[in-house]
Amino acid sequence: MALDEIKIWAADGAGGVIPLDLAQRMDSERLLEDTIVNNPDLLMEGLTLVGRQTPTEGGPLDLLGVDEDGRLVVYELKRGTLSRDAVAQVIDYASFLQSKPDDDLAKYVSDRSGAHGTTRIEDFDEWYDTKSGGQGFPALKPVRMVLVGLGVDETTNRMVRLLADQGVDISLLTFHGYTYAGKTLLARQVQVEPEPDPSTNSRRAVPRLPQRVLVEAVENRIQQHEEQWEEGYLVWNAVRQMFRETFGNFRERVSRSASDWAPYRINFSLRRPRGRMQAAAVQFTPEGLRPRGQCAEVIFFPSAVQLRLEEFTQLRREIPYTTYPPNDPAKESGVLEVKFLMKSMSDWETYREKLAAVAKSVYEANEALLADEEE
Repeated sequence: MALDEIKIWAADGAGGVIPLDLAQRMDSERLLEDTIVNNPDLLMEGLTLVGRQTPTEGGPLDLLGVDEDGRLVVYELKRGTLSRDAVAQVIDYASFLQSKPDDDLAKYVSDRSGAHGTTRIEDFDEWYDTKSGGQGFPALKPVRMVLVGLGVDETTNRMVRLLADQGVDISLLTFHGYTYAGKTLLARQVQVEPEPDPSTNSRRAVPRLPQRVLVEAVENRIQQHEEQWEEGYLVWNAVRQMFRETFGNFRERVSRSASDWAPYRINFSLRRPRGRMQAAAVQFTPEGLRPRGQCAEVIFFPSAVQLRLEEFTQLRREIPYTTYPPNDPAKESGVLEVKFLMKSMSDWETYREKLAAVAKSVYEANEALLADEEE
């Protein structure tokens, strides 16, 4: 089957044209990297590049970015045509990052940011809170994968299409390269996105607001539906108050949502010597949209679970729960995000003391760790 090829000519100013030669490859991958680092919009609008040649167990990944919604993006660059080896590389790098608990991943990215012209992040918690619109570190995942090159062979194209059809967030970004007057010209076809519909559940459709305004907006929205959502709303508030009472030194952040039917979440982070640790959250799901029948979830993030592993292991024997990622064969290791499911106010009243005890225990363990690290 014939493939489309874009032909480009340069007008010579006298009515004639000069055909541009197709460039099969850049002079070096470093030149391609330099070009993109200085112009990240070539890859994606709103992208912030935070890492370059970032070390992983499988070798240095070319470029690491955070998109405008707060998702982590791994870029594998080739100065020529993309081949099947690039697919294996980008999956290796992404799986390395994806396997890290949220707080460890945030620290990993922050510590290695700013390399070779990328953005340096001094306070990752504050920077990411603005970048993600208050979504918290869990919004970093799942990690996106993008292969970048001057063209792609059919085998690689087929492999990427198969993975994408199976729900894997992987894509190709191919430039057309041309040479003219001793320079390499880059071109690619882009899609122009329509203006977002404010009624859709897109984070881009919601302006970033100060936390005070965001909290008031979320509370007002829930209160407007209090009659239909009364039980879930009561549990949500009760869990929120529990965290406020058990966490002595914390920051509270509301995750925004763009529609009345999306879940509402409040994240609680605890102080650490360098930044903050995402510790816990409470999430309220409006009636009729509860995947497991719960009206609220009491969430503990991996860094908190690791502080009191035995206590969480015991608690999961006593309280209905799920993990993130769900159905993970390693969930019994106790290092994933744990969500305790509250189906009613009666459930909350039954498990409240146990959940408050483990929350207090997490806080005390973190304070002890903080004191040791500050000595």
